[in-house]
Amino acid sequence: MLLQHRCVRLSSQRRGSLVTRNGTDPDAVVRGWQDLERVLETGKPAFAEANGQTFFAYVASDQKRSEAMARYMKGINGPEGPRIASGFPFGRFGRLIDIGGGPGHILADILRAHPEVEGAVFELPRTAVLAQQFLREQGLAHRCEVFAGDFLEGVTPGYDAYFIKSTLHDWDDERSVQVLRNCRNAMVAQGRILVTEIVLEPGKPINHPHRFIDMEMMVSFGGKERTAEEFGALLHRAGLRLERIHSIEGSFFSIVEGSKA
Repeated sequence: MLLQHRCVRLSSQRRGSLVTRNGTDPDAVVRGWQDLERVLETGKPAFAEANGQTFFAYVASDQKRSEAMARYMKGINGPEGPRIASGFPFGRFGRLIDIGGGPGHILADILRAHPEVEGAVFELPRTAVLAQQFLREQGLAHRCEVFAGDFLEGVTPGYDAYFIKSTLHDWDDERSVQVLRNCRNAMVAQGRILVTEIVLEPGKPINHPHRFIDMEMMVSFGGKERTAEEFGALLHRAGLRLERIHSIEGSFFSIVEGSKA
């Protein structure tokens, strides 16, 4: 009972959380947090059971929510886009596709910093429309394509680099492996996968603006932040090899680079 009381009290404080600030109904998120005790016992997310659909289905079902999510992702990334774009040698690749890249904010930063690179965004249909508009407004439409689809089913083939940022932490290990395997099957023989996430290190603060980010992923999505060893295990299961982990100067993100095994 004491844990349940604390769960309810904590959930009431979640109205300022990563998820509630992105334009979704705060009560929808709070309902999940009120079931924190079961989440901790089972490891299963609570949002879908509390609201009758997954978080992503909830966002995708309403254009205003999709637009609010896009604005939120731009805000939470803040200066991270330019830091990522300048902190990794993306110029190695002729063609790069951003898997689950939202409206294309990070890709736009990469393309501006590396004029020799051609890009693409792969997103769900509603967000793909927003990406087309944003990239056109940025004057980058001539260097960037937009594809609509579901990365759990497959992704656009033929790119040199498959960039996937702040996505795997939304998913459990099984679905993360599925996404990675789909990217592996799509990329060229000498291609690379570039998983851009927080890489946990014992005793090291993550410095993310949302200090409960790991628990938020668990409660709302069933995902989690991961260590280098855990990323290596996911890549191995997907038929990929961990090449190296690139720290991004001044950022809480790192880029986990993988190749076909």
